[in-house]
Amino acid sequence: MKNSLSHIAFIMDGNNRWSKTKNINKFQSYSKGAKNLIELSNKIFEKTEVKYITAFALSSSNLKRSKNIIDTILNILDLNLDQALDKKMNFSISIRGNLRFLSSKLKKKIKLLENKNSFHTKKLIILMNFSGRQDVIDTINKINFSKKNININNFYLNSILSDIPDPDLLIRSGGYQRISDFLLFNISFTELFFTKKLWPDLKYNDVQRIIIKYKKIERKFGL
Repeated sequence: MKNSLSHIAFIMDGNNRWSKTKNINKFQSYSKGAKNLIELSNKIFEKTEVKYITAFALSSSNLKRSKNIIDTILNILDLNLDQALDKKMNFSISIRGNLRFLSSKLKKKIKLLENKNSFHTKKLIILMNFSGRQDVIDTINKINFSKKNININNFYLNSILSDIPDPDLLIRSGGYQRISDFLLFNISFTELFFTKKLWPDLKYNDVQRIIIKYKKIERKFGL
């Protein structure tokens, strides 16, 4: 029996290196990366049984990068929010993480976008200023605050992806074979695939080939 596939996670790595190989500026490379996420999501939702996509767009560690790069990412976020608000989407978009670093204007646009498409059953979750370690700590603190004993069930209910199942498949672009503080709790039994392609160059055909390999794996979940 083929493996079911409801949730794909992406670690979007390689935008900086892509700008250097193409000899273009950071704004163009990150814009291409953002556009690629939407295009990939559209095709995956259209052509596969996948219902959820989680994308690691900006880690908490990434915020230590230069102000120029962070400002570039925020400007691109602003433009993409405007575009998404102006067009009909076939899936919902949710932006999660510690969003306190965003301006009130950006947070308002995020809320508007989330409300606009909340009825869709297919969901793209974008994680920004996210840390897997911090998510574990925050989740434990929430449970302790409610004076409940910590167990697997209430941990799930208080974690950042409490409303969706764990990823079946994780794809990291850019060639590095590491998790980089992503969804540490949620990928206990996730199948991991790494590709040398930089994020802006990752195509649906690449994802499709990985899905075919995933389908052939015998998933035992520790049994």
